[in-house]
Amino acid sequence: MMATLPAVHAMDEAPGVVASAERVDAWLATAKPGDRFVYASRCSLPVASKGAARMRALQDSGLVFLHCPRDRENPTIFNYLAIRTARPRPAPQPERATLTARLVEADTALTDALLPVLQRAAHYGRPCPTDRVLAQRAAMTIDQVGEGLAALRQAGLIQITAPGSQSKRRVTIVATGQRTGAMA
Repeated sequence: MMATLPAVHAMDEAPGVVASAERVDAWLATAKPGDRFVYASRCSLPVASKGAARMRALQDSGLVFLHCPRDRENPTIFNYLAIRTARPRPAPQPERATLTARLVEADTALTDALLPVLQRAAHYGRPCPTDRVLAQRAAMTIDQVGEGLAALRQAGLIQITAPGSQSKRRVTIVATGQRTGAMA
């Protein structure tokens, strides 16, 4: 048997106005279980109402119960009522930073050839190859290796730790966190 709800006398929104999605979220942020919010008083809700759509989504997630009793003074008007349930709000998901590659078109060929060589060395924890070895494995000149490393670093694809000499350089692949091993 369903319990009857008491009649709604006070209105939170002006007659004919539907609360915006932002106003609905502001109410939800402070509402306690059992709190009521009349988000519209009108004959019907507009199909494109974002506030009404937000309330339906909240009902689907179990955060509110929706009810629309007729107004006591004007039976052609409905008071669209939301009642906060005891279900806790889900914790907001943290926003994760995304990696963005800012490569110049000329650098793309260099980085496409150089990155797999560095990834392979980092995957197996091997020492970072010298510029000469990188040039041989990536089929480029030694000057191009420097340009390619600079482009990869600027694009945020790798981090380089160079304690003094290139033979002790360590490269970290940002996407995986893997790094080349240090030379003895």
